[in-house]
Amino acid sequence: MSYETDLARIEAIVAELERDDLELDRALTLFEEGVERLRSAAAALNRAEGQVRLLVEHADGSFELADSGG
Repeated sequence: MSYETDLARIEAIVAELERDDLELDRALTLFEEGVERLRSAAAALNRAEGQVRLLVEHADGSFELADSGG
C-alpha cells in the first residue's frame, strides 16, 4: 500500500470512530487497523526521509544522490 492510500484510510477510520452510534467491537477493529496503517505510513515516511538525506546539492543548484555505501 502507498502512503496516500494509508492516509486516506486513516482519515476514513477517524471519521467512523467519531460516530456516536459505533459499537465497541467495531471501534476496536477500526482502532487496530488504524494503528497498522499508521505504522505503514510512518515506515513510508522514514524511507522517503532516508532518500532525501542522500541528496547532495552542488554549487550550481543541481542535485544528485550521494553514494550510500558509508
